[in-house]
Formats: sequence, structure tokens, C-alpha cells
Amino acid sequence: MKKLIFLFGIHNHQPVGNFDFVLDMAYEKAYLPFIEVLDRHPKIKMAIHFSGYLFRYIAEHHPDYIEMLKRLVKRGQLEFLTGGFYEPIIPVIPDTDKIGQIEKLTKFVKETVDYTPRGLWLAERVWEPQIAKPLVQAGVEYVVVDDIHFKNAGLYDEDLTGYYVTEELGYPLKVFPISKYLRYTIPYEPTKVTFDYFQKLASDVPGKCIMMFDDGEKFGVWPGTHKHVYEEGWLEEFFSLLEENSDWISMMTPSEYISLYPPRGRVYLPIDSYMEMTEWALPTRARKEFEEILGSSEGKRYANFLKGGIWRNFLSKYTEANNMHKKALYVSKRLVENPSKEAIDECWQGEANDAYWHGVFGGLYLPHLRYAVYTHLINAEKHLDEKKEKGWTRAERVDFNADGKEEVLLSSEYLNLYFEPGFGGRLFELDHRASSYNLLNTLMRRYEPYHDELKSATYVGDLSEEDKAKSIHNLVLAKEKDLDKMLAYDWYERYAVIDHFLGDWATLENFQKASYPEQGDFVNQPYEIAFLMNNAVKMTRDGHVWVGAEFLPLSVSKTIEINKNTIFIHYDITNTSNKQYSLKFGNEYNFFFLSADSNDRGIQFADELHALSETLEFDANSVILFSKPENIKMRLDLDEKTLFWFFPIYTISFSEGGFEKVYQGSSLTPIWNFEIKKGETKQFDLKIVIGS
Repeated sequence: MKKLIFLFGIHNHQPVGNFDFVLDMAYEKAYLPFIEVLDRHPKIKMAIHFSGYLFRYIAEHHPDYIEMLKRLVKRGQLEFLTGGFYEPIIPVIPDTDKIGQIEKLTKFVKETVDYTPRGLWLAERVWEPQIAKPLVQAGVEYVVVDDIHFKNAGLYDEDLTGYYVTEELGYPLKVFPISKYLRYTIPYEPTKVTFDYFQKLASDVPGKCIMMFDDGEKFGVWPGTHKHVYEEGWLEEFFSLLEENSDWISMMTPSEYISLYPPRGRVYLPIDSYMEMTEWALPTRARKEFEEILGSSEGKRYANFLKGGIWRNFLSKYTEANNMHKKALYVSKRLVENPSKEAIDECWQGEANDAYWHGVFGGLYLPHLRYAVYTHLINAEKHLDEKKEKGWTRAERVDFNADGKEEVLLSSEYLNLYFEPGFGGRLFELDHRASSYNLLNTLMRRYEPYHDELKSATYVGDLSEEDKAKSIHNLVLAKEKDLDKMLAYDWYERYAVIDHFLGDWATLENFQKASYPEQGDFVNQPYEIAFLMNNAVKMTRDGHVWVGAEFLPLSVSKTIEINKNTIFIHYDITNTSNKQYSLKFGNEYNFFFLSADSNDRGIQFADELHALSETLEFDANSVILFSKPENIKMRLDLDEKTLFWFFPIYTISFSEGGFEKVYQGSSLTPIWNFEIKKGETKQFDLKIVIGS
């Protein structure tokens, strides 16, 4: 009789900073019922991985579940895999953090279910050859990655019926391929589809195996799957059929398989991830073309030899992701010089991968995930600085974002201010340390290829029950109607201290849509650092403004000084031309808040209180923005009453639940209209007081 060995595994994960109610929902809909079904089928053997953040939460809130897991481990039904405790993208964090996070999860699994993992779940299956060495150094024997990794290395489906050995500098690591076909059929297609595939694979060759290892959330959390998998009995039927066909389908844990069968050979895998990730990581234009190629007959024929982008492309595609990543590296580097157990754990939490990229899941577009990253990284800094003298300040000139140009970092006991002279002298990070809160944790509005499908999306309220159990890769849903009318695209990142010279036709409406006339060359062009002190920086630019058909010279200097929790901003705008002209100067600030409509967040001026979701045009000399849940209150003061434009920033992104509108922050811009004579200098002063 022809036989086959089936290696089955699931990966359960929730992001650091995700809401407790989401974790509880996932537990009730997927994690608990899956194990309850497994418990009823003692002949089923499989592997399981929990990211540390989720596993610790479950251990603290559901001790009975842990007892179930321990029983299954003792029976030999369940093998646990380790990984980075907070689910980082392993290749892009320092080796000390790689090893430390893996050892932390391995220890936690051992203490929780009395099992020492031998295998590792690689977050998003992001593989780079050099990681083999630190994985082995962390005690890992094998890792599971996608079959496309092997196919890109020149192997074919018939070669992927076992495991291989790779190495880095003589450190050997076993690698298993995950079947993409099974990832797409389980649990979406009828069980017969999977078993027909098993029959095709069955062979007289001893040890022939196939592996399916994928997200546990697809067994209950993803749209329609709880009803399909549990209420309609898909998983019960699947396990029952595996037991009934155990004469020709053998189930093993990966470790058991390794102990019984040798590797199929040596392999060197290229930098890779699953195919969808390599598509998402490409720059937008290339992504669209790559998807078209893959969908063509020629593309399907040569798919094994086609490679998209690598995960690191997200750091060039999204400036906000790169700034978070470089903040994590900056903090991690400081930890090497001054280690602290508390600071290390906070830094590791700030390396959690979900907020750093975007594909079919929200990721970077979800503000609460970015908020968690910055909160933990700022917490780590606070631990590192807790022994410093009161009132300390620090200034650094360093290529913080690794773009080949120097940034300016002003830090103090109260605030962190990070400036990018090479890009408009903008302020791109503003941390209120007492609240561990980055007020500039914003996101610009970008074109994403899936926006092309927005008009044809089905409103989720109109979705039939029959469609709800389809793979998320095939669903085109919208959580609200008319989202396509809200699309707008920015041409610069939504940070602060951004210098605009607005055209006569600039209005609040077209400024909000980023389709206004910009007359100056200051928004995204380089400034020079005039001087730098521990608590102050001055930046200047000799630029130009369009006045009618003439491009006339104009000089702008801005000096920013911090004193405890107060930021003083002084502008000198000098007409260096030989003509008098009129200017409309706007100084833009985009502030991050977690919600636009809650009653405990808002904007206040002239004794009026408004929601952050409102679009407003008003005159004031003092404006207050506040968020009570995050303990933030910020007041912007001017010398005289000035026109302000204020509006919310919404992105339209796509997630497993469909298209959705996401609030990313609010834009506040004071605007001055003035005449400026030849050689004249106009001065403007702003003061920002940040408290709790």
C-alpha cells in the first residue's frame, strides 16, 4: 500500500499592543475550540507555536487551557515550537536580540507545558541565510519555511517531501518546506480535496511526507471560519478522516520525523518569504506589474523562478516603518553599552513585527500597533536614563535613519525631539517621556494597489453567508460604504514643523486633500544646521518661492529650543530678493491620537470644544489638544491671533475584514499672510507646552 506522512502544525499569534478583547475573542473562536477538537482525537499528532506575548496572556487568563496543552504534550500528541518571544522579524534585529528572544520563549514553553522546543517558527517565514548561525546558537534544531523558498533555490514539488539541511559558517540547521497548496485548501476546501491530494502524493518510498503549517487564526477567527470549521464540523471531519485512514496516512510531529528519517540533502535558501509577502514588499508600481506577470500564463509557468521583493523593502517603502525600526536599533545599541533587564524586555517588545509592514493585514496601518512599539521603546529609554541627574539634556548628530545624512536628536528628561535637516528640517519624532507617547506617530496617505478594487468591493453588511468562509486572499469587502470618496494621497510624510508657502488658491479643502498649490521649495528640501546645543538647534535654508511667474529667493531659519516640557519655536523669514511680495506661510503639525471620536479626546480653542474628527477653520492664539486615556495634553501658543486649519487624517486600507477607514492623526496648521519687503525679515514665535 502506498503511504504518506502528514506533518501538521498551526501558529497562534497576536501582536504586542493588541486589545485584550481581540485576544479573548481569538481564544474563544479559535485557540480553545481547536484544542478541544484535538483532545477528542488522540491519534492526531501535530506541532503548535504560540508567540510569547499571546502565550503569556493565555497562561495568565486561562490556566485550564494550559492544563489541556500539558496533557496533550504528555500524550505525545503535541510538539511545541519556539521563536522570537515577541514575534520579531528575525533577520532585521541584532543577533543578541535574536538569541535572547528565542531563549526567552524556549524557557517560557518549558516552564509552562514542560516541553523543550527543538523547532522554530520564523515570523512571516522571513528567511535570510545568515540567521542559521544565531538560531543554532539559541538551541534551535529545525525551522519551517514555505515551499517557495525551496523552489526559488531550484527545487521542485517532487523534491519537497522531506527536510533538508542548510548551514551558515558551519552551523547546520534543518529546514522543512510548507506546502502552499495545503495552506490554501485547509480549511477552506472540502476535506475530500485535501485527501485526494494526499492520495496523489502517497508513495512506496519510505519517509515521504508533506507539511502544512499555517496561522491558527484561520481556524476560527478569519471571516466565516468559526462557523465553517466548528459549527459545520470541518475540523472534526478532517481529524476523523485522518484517523480512519491511518493505515496509509501517518501523522508525526516534526521532531519524530527527524528522529526516524535522514535529510534529503543540503540546500542553500535565498532571501525569501511566502509569495504574498514578496508581492506586498515591492514598491507599488513594481508590485502591480509583478502581480500581472504572476497572473499570466507565462508567469504561472515560470513561477518557481520569479522572485518579488524582500521584507526589508518595507523599510524603504514606508518611511514610518523605517523610523520605527531605526528607533529599535538605536535603543538596542544603547542596551549593549548599558544593559538593563527591564529595558531589554521593553526593547524586545518594541521589535514586534506586526506594526512594521503591510499586506493583506492592517499592520503598519493600525495605529494601536505603532503606539505599542513606540511606547515600549520609550519605556526602554527611560530605564536606561533613570540614573541620570535631574534636568539632563543631550544632543546628537547621527545618521539615525540610515539614509546617508545626519539627523539631529535632542533628548531630555522630559522630551525627545528628532529632526531631519535633509528633509525640510522636519520634526519626525516627538516623545513625551512621562507618558511614553510619541506625538508624531502618524502615517501619510499612500496609494496602495488594492485601492483599484475599492469601487467594486462588496459592503460587508450585504455579504451572503455562503461567501463568508472564502479565503481572505479572495475576498473584496468594505466595512463602510463610499470609502472610495475618501481617498487622498500625500506627497510628504505627515510629521511636524513643516514649512509651507501656500499659493493664492490654497484652501482648507484642497490642503486637506493634498492637492493645493505649493509655492515654496521648503517642505522636502534640505536645511543646514546652523548651530546645535544640548537643548536647541537652528536650521536654515536659502530657498525660493514662486511669485507669479518668478522664482524668487527666500531665506528661512528656524530655531527650536526645549526647556523641560516646553518647546520654543522661532522663525526668521527673510526676503533676499530685490522685490516686495506677499506670502502665505503655513507651519504644519500632525499629531497622533488613537481615536478621533471619543469624548475623552479633542481640540479646544476660544472656549469651544470639538472632536478630533472635525474639519475646522478658525482664528486663535492658543489651541489645546488632549487625550485623557494616554494622559496627554498639549497647548500651542502664538504671540497673536492667527488663522488655523485643522482636519483629521484618514487612510483607507485593506485587512482580513475588508476595506476600512483608519484614523491616523490630526493636522493643525497656523497660517500667516503678510507682505515682505526687499531685505526684510519677518519673525514668528510658537510655543508648545506638553503635559499630562
